[in-house]
Amino acid sequence: MIVRVALVMLASASLAMPMRAQASLNAGVKPEVRIDAITAHSVTVVQAGGGIEIPAGYYARIGVIGALGAPVSTGASGVSGRLDVIGRFLFDPFREHAWGLSAGAGVSMRVAEHDKVRPYLATVLDLEGPRSASGVSPAIQVGLGGGVRVGAALRWSGRVTR
Repeated sequence: MIVRVALVMLASASLAMPMRAQASLNAGVKPEVRIDAITAHSVTVVQAGGGIEIPAGYYARIGVIGALGAPVSTGASGVSGRLDVIGRFLFDPFREHAWGLSAGAGVSMRVAEHDKVRPYLATVLDLEGPRSASGVSPAIQVGLGGGVRVGAALRWSGRVTR
């Protein structure tokens, strides 16, 4: 059910945006790779993942990220994974400053070995750094969603947009 709601939200956001605004963004869908640590109930899980960032207007991006990892806590074992669909509002979408802040919310669906899929509401704050000559920007993220999460990402982006 939550997967369907997330897909409907994603589709409606892209359809609602005027075609002229889509063309002027010239950013298109861009890849992202990341590593995150999520701590909940005295268990810390480290996950590596990747996905895409979809422009949804000048000030919004929808990220779809998949990740796999394992617990690093003493006595914990197994594999865990997650799928995040998070919309972010960018406070500096046109790179007027070297560092840009964004805030977002969405759904994080997590699963641990021999466990059922658990959906969580996720909220995040991002700080994205300057774009390199190769088109990659580093970002750090903190938030809540199935626990406290801290992560680092590399995002590909347009020359004048985040």
